[in-house]
Amino acid sequence: MKILIIRPAALGDTLMLLPAIAHLNRSASIVFVGRTPGADFLGSHVETCINYETGGWHNLFVGEGKTGPLPLIPPVHRVVAFLRDPEGLALKNLSSMLANVSIYRFPPFPPETKKVHVALYLAACLENANCPVNAKAAFEDACHRALFHRLPPLGARRGVVFHPASGGAKKTYPPPFWMALIQALKGLPLFHQEHFLVLLGPAEKPLFACYQEKLNRQGTEILMAPDREVLCDHLGKARLYVGPDSGITHLAAMHGTHTVALFKGSAVFQWRPLGPAVQVIENKEAGPPLISQVVEAALEGIRHKA
Repeated sequence: MKILIIRPAALGDTLMLLPAIAHLNRSASIVFVGRTPGADFLGSHVETCINYETGGWHNLFVGEGKTGPLPLIPPVHRVVAFLRDPEGLALKNLSSMLANVSIYRFPPFPPETKKVHVALYLAACLENANCPVNAKAAFEDACHRALFHRLPPLGARRGVVFHPASGGAKKTYPPPFWMALIQALKGLPLFHQEHFLVLLGPAEKPLFACYQEKLNRQGTEILMAPDREVLCDHLGKARLYVGPDSGITHLAAMHGTHTVALFKGSAVFQWRPLGPAVQVIENKEAGPPLISQVVEAALEGIRHKA
């Protein structure tokens, strides 16, 4: 069976498909249509990745009589589209292009009233579309093992990685908090020999000089917008990762890295990072109590895994 999955979304939202896809690819071939950079990280788990931003995919929402080339879709047996399509245009266009193919459309996210993890919701949608996946088993598997496999043993991991940003300002904390947290962890004997690294994305470019001035004097490296291979290398080898609810945090957790995820403005039940070594801290205040919580979680997790 060949399945076309369409989900144009941000990095973290795209990664929420991985638990289901990791199970699906045991008995099905998958063609995935999504946005970069998220789609790039699914490449090793699917047969083909297609960039939603090219090839006319936006024209699925063009009504009859309007111009715009529709995308070329490879032969598939089933289509599952996670799209907002209030007027039904995308579904209508897909149906006209793919005769005798089963097509299912679901909202990109579960209803706000439904208390379910996004990854479980997506897997359940695929199961309801008669795809060969057990949603509950796929979700539980992702909670207990690393879905990205090229990892060193836990005892061989080195380095402490921070990603102080997120897709939404309501999810993260100001630079002084991160600088104080890094200083606090650097002061622990357990981390004296560790390399400290701060990851910044393109959106954090205005903050680069601020972090550089404060952290370089402490011997902390700052890495701006690393490519996929470099990013995965740092996350996969790290002894500890600390970050807010963000795509990079989800990526770190799925590498099996000991991940301390800080939740400030999003629902843990819906967005908890998936992986075998995740600790979540909910705290809206960026002060000394939160720093103490992170330090305690870091020590507890590393000692437990030692």
